[in-house]
Amino acid sequence: MGWILLFSTLLLSSCEGSRLQNLFAADPNADQWAGSSPTAPAPIESSATLPENLQFPNATLVATQPQGGSPQTTETRWQAQAPAIAIQQFYSQQFQQSGWQLVEQQVARNAITLKGRSAELEVSVTINTVPENNLTTFTVVYTPVNRTIATPTPPPATPQTFTDLDQAPPPLQPAIRDLAELGVLSTSGDRLQPNTPIRRGQFVRWLVTTYNRFYADRPARQIRLGNRNDTPIFQDVSRDNPDFPYIQGLAMAGFLPSPLTGDASTLFRPDAPLTRETLLQWKVPLDQQGRLSPSTIDRIQQTWGFKDSQRIAPSAINAVAADYLAGDLSNIRRIWGETRLLQPQKTVTHAEAAAALWYIGNGTEGLSAAMVKQAPSSAS
Repeated sequence: MGWILLFSTLLLSSCEGSRLQNLFAADPNADQWAGSSPTAPAPIESSATLPENLQFPNATLVATQPQGGSPQTTETRWQAQAPAIAIQQFYSQQFQQSGWQLVEQQVARNAITLKGRSAELEVSVTINTVPENNLTTFTVVYTPVNRTIATPTPPPATPQTFTDLDQAPPPLQPAIRDLAELGVLSTSGDRLQPNTPIRRGQFVRWLVTTYNRFYADRPARQIRLGNRNDTPIFQDVSRDNPDFPYIQGLAMAGFLPSPLTGDASTLFRPDAPLTRETLLQWKVPLDQQGRLSPSTIDRIQQTWGFKDSQRIAPSAINAVAADYLAGDLSNIRRIWGETRLLQPQKTVTHAEAAAALWYIGNGTEGLSAAMVKQAPSSAS
């Protein structure tokens, strides 16, 4: 009886050892990775590490290795008992958090790919949509950002003097003068041409330059500029366009309607004149830190009382409604004063665009050009 018990114990131990061996060798290509056991991954030798907020909860690290033999790029393989869509949603949300940009998201037949970028890392996630043994496998590849390539050199912040400033509407001249002292209004020479319509591309350059100047001491709040390694988001804004870094950067941050935000248009029309409703559509989300509540034409009529509210494009309704919350610091009041007509499709002049940029905020928290020029660091 004792021999039978001993033989049964050995047989049970052998079976369990076999199951454990199969579990650890579940990946037929495991010998290509620097680690075969999900409980004992090889150390990651890289100049950067994957942030904890980009590690899917309860996922198991199967293996890690340099990609292409480069110690700069690290490829990791993971497994998780979760559907592919859950992993996709996790990384999509993480890449849209403060300090990150969701650069790309593609869904193919058997894989989902997402790419994100921060000031420190470029991360690519590929998720297999076909489970293996009830486990979803995915790879995370990350590379430290080459700062000399990723961040174009901004124009020098040299105080500007405009010889034609007296041609601007008098109520707007003080705001323009404050911005000129910050050197954020790129123009040809010393003329602002205050009453000339501003181009869409030029306004985005002014907007991003001013925003980043206001938050010069807070990199986490800044808009990351596009670079020549980026695939252009808009077909009519090539890498050689001088406004490309600003348009590309604002679009990658999700503040411009583009294919990245689900907009069908692939054209930006950088040389077309800027309209009032478009100015609000692009700037108010920055004022409100991206938090715009859904609104309606009826709401705009109740608050602003515009007689031409019905002419506002649906895509601009939320921004126009949210601008009201800033009170006397709203863009509409600061630029056009007390009015019962928005004239949403009317073109915006250089002077009006500059006046809009004098203040960035929601009325209770924000920065003005006057505050920034008086202090070495920004303050709310």
